[in-house]
Amino acid sequence: MFVERIQLRANVVAVSLALAVVGAAVAGCDPTTQPRSTAVTKTGAAEAAEISTDEASFLEEIKINDATLPGKSAKEMVAAGHATCEHLRGGESVLDETSALEQRYQFDQGPLFLSAATTNLCPDFVS
Repeated sequence: MFVERIQLRANVVAVSLALAVVGAAVAGCDPTTQPRSTAVTKTGAAEAAEISTDEASFLEEIKINDATLPGKSAKEMVAAGHATCEHLRGGESVLDETSALEQRYQFDQGPLFLSAATTNLCPDFVS
């Protein structure tokens, strides 16, 4: 039941984010950045286009849960999430990976970051 609730929440977040991105695209702005010059906005839009729906859901979940990595860009956080999945697939225990995340990034939200990664970036690990 808990996993179903997380999956439902992730789906709702993904749909909401997709609608926000489409609305922003129609309005001609990039919702992932602050308003800036046209050249910078195009670069931000290109980076946002490289992020999949699952990755956008992951970013939204860590943002909502205040589990973002200090000083890291969205692209770097997605890479860290994928690395977390690879460590778990490679045999790292959940507890060890949680501790490693907290030490590596000097923050105390390892369980929330790991949960978001497994829910959105490697759901095959959860099931």
